[in-house]
Amino acid sequence: MIIRIDFSSEIGLGHLKRIEAFVKKYNIKNSVIICKECNEKLTSLPVVKIKDEKEFFKKVKKLKPQKVIVDNYNFTYENEKEFKKLFPEIKLIVFDDLYYRHYADEVINVNLYAKKEKYIGKIPPFCKVTILPPLIREEFQKAKKKKDKKEGIFISFGGTDAKGIGLKVLKELKKLKFPVNFYTTSSNKNLIKLKRFCQVNKWCKLHIDENVAKGMAKSKFAIITPSTISWEAIHMNLPFIAIEIADNQKEIAKYLKEKRISVLKIRDIRKIGEKLRRFNIG
Repeated sequence: MIIRIDFSSEIGLGHLKRIEAFVKKYNIKNSVIICKECNEKLTSLPVVKIKDEKEFFKKVKKLKPQKVIVDNYNFTYENEKEFKKLFPEIKLIVFDDLYYRHYADEVINVNLYAKKEKYIGKIPPFCKVTILPPLIREEFQKAKKKKDKKEGIFISFGGTDAKGIGLKVLKELKKLKFPVNFYTTSSNKNLIKLKRFCQVNKWCKLHIDENVAKGMAKSKFAIITPSTISWEAIHMNLPFIAIEIADNQKEIAKYLKEKRISVLKIRDIRKIGEKLRRFNIG
């Protein structure tokens, strides 16, 4: 199976983690990632790099897979139509979060808010819509079963925190000095600044390339994004505030608000202290 996906310190690792969870859960063998922007060191799956979608189609023609999965917002409706024109015999499966138009054999939505009727008029008659529960990784299943002592705030803005939101949040929390565990990866471009901040402010501990699930299991509260990590926090029964930092988070943000979970915009980060005072965290 071919998987068309991009991931890097610039665009984040969320879609990669989702695909890896999907491949593992459904025991999909012989998968290869084809990417335009990626770092092959960040995944155990084999990786083939391309320059553009034209080259992608050439790779598909050469490899002749039975199925192709696309989890990439930049692979457009027109790209999908061209794919099906070139490869009518290959099943095209597309992951979708935002109810976009698609021209594929199957659209998969793995979000709690997902509704099949939202795709009416947006897909061809031959397209199947599959609604799946969020793909909760195995480490979260294991961590939830442990009875760890809970203390402090868990913070994560993805493996890369591409927009550098973490430091802004930490500077707001400096006023409160609640114990904080900040989880990120070595792909974060702001690591030097984060290390310096946490060295000076002892209430903040920086965790690099560590198990996020274990970090959640040991925390009283979380500050995260309205993305896949929100489903993981809900699975862990961990209360949280979400900060919306990207357009592709709008549907999850809407769902969380409906469930009376606080969602802030980047411009509202200054309100975090006010929100946290309502919780017994320290």
